[in-house]
Amino acid sequence: MKYFFNRLTLKTKLISLICLVFILSVIAQNIYIIHIVNNEFFNQSRQRVENVANIISTSSSIIDKIQNPTPQNIELIQNNTEQVRVLSQVDFIVIFNMQGVRYSHPDKQKIGHLIVGGDEQRALKGESYISIAKGTLGDAIRAFTPIFNSEHQQIGAVLVGQTLQKIDHIASRTSKPIWLSLFASLAVAIILAYLLSRNIKKILYGLEPIEIAQLFAERDAIIKTVKEGIVVINRDGSVTQINDEAMRILRIDNSKKNIIGKLIDDIIPNTRLYEVMVTGIAEHDCEQNINGVVILTNRIPLFVNESLVGAIASFRDMTEIRQLAENLTGVNRYADALRSQSHEFNNKLHVIYGLAFNDNKQELINYLEEIIGNKQAESGQISQSIKDPIIAGFLNSKFSRARELGVSLSFKIDGVLAQISDTSVIHGLITILGNLIDNGLDAVQFLDDKQIDVRLTVNKDIFQIEINDNGEGISASDIQLIFQKGYSTKGDNRGIGLYLVLASIDELDGHIQLCDLNNKKGTCFKVSLPLKELYREKVCHD
Repeated sequence: MKYFFNRLTLKTKLISLICLVFILSVIAQNIYIIHIVNNEFFNQSRQRVENVANIISTSSSIIDKIQNPTPQNIELIQNNTEQVRVLSQVDFIVIFNMQGVRYSHPDKQKIGHLIVGGDEQRALKGESYISIAKGTLGDAIRAFTPIFNSEHQQIGAVLVGQTLQKIDHIASRTSKPIWLSLFASLAVAIILAYLLSRNIKKILYGLEPIEIAQLFAERDAIIKTVKEGIVVINRDGSVTQINDEAMRILRIDNSKKNIIGKLIDDIIPNTRLYEVMVTGIAEHDCEQNINGVVILTNRIPLFVNESLVGAIASFRDMTEIRQLAENLTGVNRYADALRSQSHEFNNKLHVIYGLAFNDNKQELINYLEEIIGNKQAESGQISQSIKDPIIAGFLNSKFSRARELGVSLSFKIDGVLAQISDTSVIHGLITILGNLIDNGLDAVQFLDDKQIDVRLTVNKDIFQIEINDNGEGISASDIQLIFQKGYSTKGDNRGIGLYLVLASIDELDGHIQLCDLNNKKGTCFKVSLPLKELYREKVCHD
């Protein structure tokens, strides 16, 4: 039953509910009205028969004729009572003597016979009263009044009656318009319910209640599962929605029921959500410090039917964004390395194929020895000093990239860098090394003599990275800006590399500085990273 009710459309529910309530209330009201009307007709009939009986019992002409009941007088009694009966609209008037013999009756055939009903004895004893009994014409209201002569001796009685069937007939004729008004009102109620349901559905975008409930459930599920914090406020600046991720990122210990309905500035200061709602101007990709947490947020005003109803903020923890960017940068670096190695390998294969095809055996042997020797020389020092295979492979790939660009790339490594277990540290080192070496490659690309020197030093506590190129260098005006996100002298959509380098260095608790080149051209970056941060244990969060 509950499933069937839930499947009904909103229109059907509204019409059914309104009709049910309307029908029950109107039926109850009409039954009450009909009951009142019936009682009123009953009382009126009772009063009428009583009044007619009193009038006839005091009529001197009737009294004289009863005292002298000749056939002629009895006929006059019959004629007079019939005239009164018709004028008073009662059903019967019966005059009878002290023996109960009728002197008048609507049916002349019954004149001279004894009265029927069994309720006449009290009238023959001089009592006036009203009773309900069954006579020759059926059940009726019967008013009895004794008739006395001038000496105050009872000579008979009069019975005036109204059948209950006639009372019911009159009452039913009166109740018919009431029932007609019920059906007319019901039709109006159905039309109004239909118009109301159509208007409500228009407001609800044509959705049924079960569909709205499903949408709300889906919305709550989506808000709970997204990895972005979400906060929504209304026009008053009160919080109407906040998800678990927002509470986690902003380190809010309060429960949701204590947050919903509170002013946003009381819960999360300096959100600027209320300002965005008031101005109606969206703010995108804004960095903000809230409760000691740096977030990247988007704040957008909410409009419904072109009316401003509130604002919504979505945000992520900048630390997590940097980690994602570093991971992505690492993946891009791996892809670049593989592409360079693949390109160099294909070039060498083409040379080998050409020498073999032309049967230049000696030149082929010399070329292979040169390749093998260079590879051994390049990879030998790196593999001996860098024990982490990912970082070692990445550095080896930079030789291929440098040869592809015609750059002389040299590595000098002091000490041994052990294998690193934390992948986030590996990605951080690749971000630092990759961006600094790539910046050097960009700096020397238009020179005739292209040189980049990389020095890696591992001592007791520090891992140092020093990268030196012989390019044009960095101007004094740019030195203070190069680590800002989006700042670049290379054109649009650049300026993220050194920003990520600085973020990775901060994450590893290190520092970076520009080296003094003693008035030589070029750029030198020196990075110092504590070894304890490189070899930290990886922490997994459930």
